[in-house]
Amino acid sequence: MEELNRSLFLAINASAEASLPMRELAVFLAQWLVLSVPLLLLVLWVFGGRRQRMIVLIATLSIVFALACNLLIRDLWFHPRPFMLGLGQNFLAHAPGASFPSDHASGMFAMAFALILVSLYRTGLVMLALALLVSWARVYLGVHFPFDILGGCLVGLLSACLVRQGLAWRDLDQRLLTLLEGIYQRLIPLGRHGS
Repeated sequence: MEELNRSLFLAINASAEASLPMRELAVFLAQWLVLSVPLLLLVLWVFGGRRQRMIVLIATLSIVFALACNLLIRDLWFHPRPFMLGLGQNFLAHAPGASFPSDHASGMFAMAFALILVSLYRTGLVMLALALLVSWARVYLGVHFPFDILGGCLVGLLSACLVRQGLAWRDLDQRLLTLLEGIYQRLIPLGRHGS
């Protein structure tokens, strides 16, 4: 399996002769496209109704759960990044550390699958496409192996499913959302200025 992982990495990873525009595009995808996640969550929460806020709750908890799972996995099994092994080319500055599973992939796939699970199919599929672009870029630039991405995808899917099921238990989702909306309305009293 490790040999396959390395072979796939070398097939995707940019060569030393890769064009500058292609590398710059990959850096944008790898570092900045992930900001679409908090931006979408913020827009849904601020401008949406109760259903959209429920989606934000489920998606946010799915992402947090996925990232927590990654910490646990890394504590149990350390897998170095490609550049730590002197493998391929590295075009993105990154601290040495465990690469499996990818946090970027886990978070973005958790968001995509959470949206799909709550029947926001089109937005979920767009987010899935963005997750694939970010994942490709991180392998292309040399900071992740393909199996790191696959692991992140599986962690994201599992996290979204578990959060969705867990929140449905005893209407926990409704109670938690009511609590969060109450806090939000106290912090930002909309429509109460000058009355």
